[in-house]
Amino acid sequence: MANLAVISTIQLSPQARQPVFGGPSAFERALTWAKSIPDYKGTILLTNSSEAFPEEEFFAVIHREQWNEETLIGALQEAATLAEKLKPEAFFYAWGDCPLIDTAAASTLWELHYRYNAEYTFADGYPIGLTPEIISPRLPKKLIPLAAKRTGPITRSSIFDILCLNINAFDIETHLAPEDLRMQRVFISCDTRRNTNIAEALYAAGGTDAESLCRIIPENPLLLRSLPAYFPIQITDNCPQACAYCPFSRTTNPMEGHNFMEKEAFADLWRRIAAFAGDAVISPSLWGEPSSHPRIGDILHDILDKAPEHNIRVLIETSGIGWNTTLLKELAYNYADGRLLWIVSLDAADETLYRSLRGEGMAEAEQCARTLAELFGKNSYIQAVRMKTNEENLEEFYKKWKNHGGGAIIQKHDSYGGLLENLQPADLSPLDRFPCWHLKRDMPILIDGTVPACRTDMGRREPLGNAFSESLERIWERGEELYAAHIRAEYPGPCAKCDEYCTFNF
Repeated sequence: MANLAVISTIQLSPQARQPVFGGPSAFERALTWAKSIPDYKGTILLTNSSEAFPEEEFFAVIHREQWNEETLIGALQEAATLAEKLKPEAFFYAWGDCPLIDTAAASTLWELHYRYNAEYTFADGYPIGLTPEIISPRLPKKLIPLAAKRTGPITRSSIFDILCLNINAFDIETHLAPEDLRMQRVFISCDTRRNTNIAEALYAAGGTDAESLCRIIPENPLLLRSLPAYFPIQITDNCPQACAYCPFSRTTNPMEGHNFMEKEAFADLWRRIAAFAGDAVISPSLWGEPSSHPRIGDILHDILDKAPEHNIRVLIETSGIGWNTTLLKELAYNYADGRLLWIVSLDAADETLYRSLRGEGMAEAEQCARTLAELFGKNSYIQAVRMKTNEENLEEFYKKWKNHGGGAIIQKHDSYGGLLENLQPADLSPLDRFPCWHLKRDMPILIDGTVPACRTDMGRREPLGNAFSESLERIWERGEELYAAHIRAEYPGPCAKCDEYCTFNF
């Protein structure tokens, strides 16, 4: 009997090559784990790197300059072909940035896979990175038609996602974790500084394998607050619309806003964010329309030109009003690779309803949404906030936009912790409250550098600091106290009436 390990080193982060837990790197640990699989006969590497891997150490090295989900399945079929003489029972597929792939859990999966002659066996409920996927060598050939034209980036769930397109056609076995930790969204991997820090913290607390981590993670939720992942930034207080559900429209007229963050200040800020967080999604869209900024083109070019080397993505949330089509085409030509994302807020399919919710400009906004879908495809979205006032119109809204070429988001209404009337047509909050995702992963920054505790705070608490005059590290540390209060089920101030805690950005 023979089994092969397949280790993905596609877009392997430099973090994965650094020592971890005071010893070997995540990549070295993954290769060591590979040799522990039952009936091990060799390791196949998947890579985009030009690095010359020692041939004597690997059964095969499969190289592609560009990888996507379609080429991944093709590479697995190539692996099956290369291994035909060996007649392996299975491939144990894992990622080379995972330092704690669990040998015992892998053996449990293998027993299931072999006993039931499965084509695909996986573990469910564990943190990502602790368990491999076990793949029959006969599976990739069956997946090739399903993977055709899937040109999106490879994710940790790519193989399962492709299987799900016709899941009843395959023999699949599942091993369930002793505690379902999927909601925690924990990655035990060294792909980012954030995840590496979490892995280090959990390891120091005694989380060295799947069994101990399933116990330690629920007992130590504060360890999961590492570095922020999402930075919504206000670069202007001007907006061409005064939306009915916007808190600023109650006290000021955003259409008369005239303040702008200087391009140089924003450039310095995003570079400090990259140095601090490592990777992040930066959105220059907080409480203002980005297209209103007189130097929006310069701002976007500056950050997007450098985005890949810093692992930064940019999200533009917009009314769809005020954009220059030439600029949009220029941005698409240079950055249509996933580093630039768009959300166009529309809220209604009916012009009268649109006007009552958002004001004038529906025709321009809809044309912008269509242009962005044409230029950026699945990296563009239209959005509607679900409210009592537009609930009956949402089906029409969906039908109007379902085939427009981009994605669609239906967002829950936010009362900003009781500041506004609650217009939700249904209560979508979980039965049991848990600590706020936004306190855990977001750092909003206002036009003057003020960092509030969260986006919905609206000046009701002392800010955490000022991003222009203080270190981002120190400001982030100050938010830990409020997050710790949430862990203790204490919800001070606006938190008491806020239900945004269950919504997740990045």
